Amino acid sequence: MHDNRTLRLLLAVLILHLWTGSAAAARFGITLVVPDALNRHTVAEHAVADALQLMSRSFPDADVTRNHPRAKIRIMLPEPKPATATGRADRSYTWRSSRQGKQVVLQLTATTPEAISAGLYGLLQEQLGIRFIHPQQTIIPRHRHWPLASTFNFSATPRFKHQGFHLHTLHPMELTEQLHDPTRPGAFEEVAAYLDWLARNGQNSFQFFLLRGIDRTAWIPHIRRIVAYGQSRGIRCGVEISLAMLQQQAFQAITLLRPLPSYKHQVEETLAWLFQVPWDFISLESMLGEHLPLVSRLLPSAQLHLETLVTQQYQRPLLYATHVIRQEDGTQQVRRPLHPASGILIHTVMCYSASEPKAPVYGNQNQRFMLDAAREEVAQRPTWYWPESSYWVGFDSSVPLLLLPYLDTRWDDIKVMTGLGLQGHLTFSTGWEWGYWLVDWSIARWSWRYTDNGIRRTDGPLSRLSDLLPDTGLQQQWQQALALQNWYLKDQELMRLMAAATPFAELPPPFNLPFQPDPVIPLRRLHKKAGTDELAAMRSGPVAGLEQYAAAMEAVTARLTRRISHLQQQNRLGKAEHGLAEELITGLQVTALRARHRSLTLQALMAKHRDAYGGMPACNRLLASAAQVRQQALQLVRQQETRYRYPLQLLARQRASLTAYSFGYLYPAATLFFWEREEQQVRHGRFDPLFMNLWDIRRTLGLESLLLR
Repeated sequence: MHDNRTLRLLLAVLILHLWTGSAAAARFGITLVVPDALNRHTVAEHAVADALQLMSRSFPDADVTRNHPRAKIRIMLPEPKPATATGRADRSYTWRSSRQGKQVVLQLTATTPEAISAGLYGLLQEQLGIRFIHPQQTIIPRHRHWPLASTFNFSATPRFKHQGFHLHTLHPMELTEQLHDPTRPGAFEEVAAYLDWLARNGQNSFQFFLLRGIDRTAWIPHIRRIVAYGQSRGIRCGVEISLAMLQQQAFQAITLLRPLPSYKHQVEETLAWLFQVPWDFISLESMLGEHLPLVSRLLPSAQLHLETLVTQQYQRPLLYATHVIRQEDGTQQVRRPLHPASGILIHTVMCYSASEPKAPVYGNQNQRFMLDAAREEVAQRPTWYWPESSYWVGFDSSVPLLLLPYLDTRWDDIKVMTGLGLQGHLTFSTGWEWGYWLVDWSIARWSWRYTDNGIRRTDGPLSRLSDLLPDTGLQQQWQQALALQNWYLKDQELMRLMAAATPFAELPPPFNLPFQPDPVIPLRRLHKKAGTDELAAMRSGPVAGLEQYAAAMEAVTARLTRRISHLQQQNRLGKAEHGLAEELITGLQVTALRARHRSLTLQALMAKHRDAYGGMPACNRLLASAAQVRQQALQLVRQQETRYRYPLQLLARQRASLTAYSFGYLYPAATLFFWEREEQQVRHGRFDPLFMNLWDIRRTLGLESLLLR
């Protein structure tokens, strides 16, 4: 019996030895071969350290090391050439993989630290499937073995010399407070995570709009630290300031009604303070406010002095910010900088491209005059494209609406601006939730051209979504959703009704200045003055269109939901990807409910004063139905809020802010404020900006800044 126990013990030890030996044999090695000279370049060194930890997470069964001579997979990095030979401009790179004996060797060809960084992240995202979708969320697949062919070529070239993002921090978005308030816990770390996201996605430019309420003493070391970190990641950091903009708490270089000391002296004082930080570029806003005069017309010498000092004394590029509000003098529809060395930012807004024939924004028929300006300017000064990936206020995420046409137009614009030879592409971003991370992430990846084994990679509006969720059935449904929104919301111009009213749109003439697309028939007129023909046209046109869109989109989201469920049952969809698909589907579902709700409130409005449409009894029934739709949408909003990547209090609740708004940018969405307001407008017959006012008009207008800095 003793011998049997001994035999069993020996057998167990033998099995354990064989099992552990087999497990050890199953492990394989991945090593980054890093030349010593590369350690002196912080841009490349940051990327190497980051790549090692990302690959360790993606290959849990592998030994991921640095400079290991016997690793099965050897990823060879080059020494960068001296800066004098390259000018630190080239970020193109090429990977060549080959089998050398028992090892697979990947050789990177790149000439600068920035190119080496881009090449490492390109390998991780474009070949190994690590998806850098959001500053707070990275999709990391778990590979049990090396997934790539032993022999392949992969290369990438940036479309623009400068490509990156402008965070429109005049709005209370994810990083507004962190960029401006050094006392906020985790402020630096959260901004650094965004700079990491930029580097991981091959971006090299970052900018935000400075607010005037900062603590000017405490802020300088805070932002200097942020800029230093960005530059160590290969990112050129800029800031946008205004000359004397009143609205939205924008930072001002001069105080208009305090001419002493002179405006030129104020400019010099401002820049001396600002350039305590080693900015890579400065952007200048010259408007007093939207639809207000240009300061350059009132004080051209002050603006010219500022441009001259930035470009000559501080020797930094200055980019002049344009707007789609046309100039009234007829000589130039797009304003221009005053100094010949200044560059220019060519702006477009909302989910409309620079070239499409119909873009009813800010009172325009389209934005082709901005495209004309780009053609004129690119030959004579640094010219960057500055399009929006969301608009906020009352247009998209605040409603909330998930507008897939942003993907269509931004992709089209990238092709157009690449063809014109623009030097830069700076995306104007105002928040990432409700699916808008997809727009920014797609733009970042579209800013590169990729070639696989000599064949140019095909891109398109939904190509990055297809990378993330590679299923033909899903791709067909996403395409149908995009086509529906393009047809109904843009071609049929239902965005005029899907968007919420802005305060200025509800002012009486001539103060009802245009911003986003407004209803063709003002609701005030529809309420009391519209004739029978106008009402009939509204009922058979926009109202019917809203119902048709809602029904069609509900059918698409139902098919998407079924397909997602099927993929999940077959274990063909990861947990993270499933969550992202649900987030996007929820956004489309709420957009469909928004159309249905808007149709009901419009019908209620028409019924209220027209017995032919049912009178007050019909109005009350329709408003009750609208409230039910709103409650249904609110349940989806609550689900969506559980997916937000930053704290709910920051994004979607009332709070203190350095902006003109006492809440996060998703606060209107949290309560479906605009939906309920529209119901109450019909009920009470109030169509003025003071009714259920959400905005702090005093802080938004900022008139006190005429005297106070």
